[in-house]
Amino acid sequence: MRVSVPSWVIPGTYAENLRFLAEKREITGVELLFFIYDDETKQMLRDEWDVIRSYTGRFTYTVHLPDRILPEHAELVERFLPYARNFVVHPYPAEEADAERRLLEAWQASYGNADRRQEDLGALSPFIIENTYPGMQEALLSRLPGDTGLVMDTGHLLLIDHDPAGFFNLHKTRVKEIHLHTVDFKAAQKDNRLTDHRSLKPDDPWFIEFVSCLREFTGVVNLEVFSWEEAAASLAVLRGAGLLE
Repeated sequence: MRVSVPSWVIPGTYAENLRFLAEKREITGVELLFFIYDDETKQMLRDEWDVIRSYTGRFTYTVHLPDRILPEHAELVERFLPYARNFVVHPYPAEEADAERRLLEAWQASYGNADRRQEDLGALSPFIIENTYPGMQEALLSRLPGDTGLVMDTGHLLLIDHDPAGFFNLHKTRVKEIHLHTVDFKAAQKDNRLTDHRSLKPDDPWFIEFVSCLREFTGVVNLEVFSWEEAAASLAVLRGAGLLE
């Protein structure tokens, strides 16, 4: 597996986070976050493009597209297509799945068979669909080809009391990326942060069961937490489970 973290583990820009992470040998990938793609983000991307591109030999990139993909976000796909292994897509609400299907079909027709420069860029279709809220991933996938890749988010599964190991074993041939984090309801009540996107805990029953899944997974495992302290804590858990050299 390839261990990745988001492009926000320290306060700062893409370039500042990449420079910080470059010395962390266990981190081999970075999830470039474009969850919000406003004018400020666009300017930052233009200003730091040469730095981002300079790290393509150090990191495997995945690109998290905006929460609701729109036709104008094709500019992100075009820019990163030669460098990103996957583009993470959030599904629309189920009743709007046909509209999202049409957009993804158009992008696939334009970019799905493009010449991609890195050897490890994966399948011809770079768009992979994340499980977010119940029913949304399923509605979109039912309208797309049966080999469409999946993003498996463990925190999202735990929030709805679904078993991550069961999900993986059911969909393992299609899972291209795992967003690996846990939930902590008590901590969320105290610090007023998200319940999920919490550091792994070695004694979580779900994680103990999931270790065998991680051993066989060869794709990107993104420790999707948003501070280096939390990422380092999750790395320690993986190390303790014998998953890192």
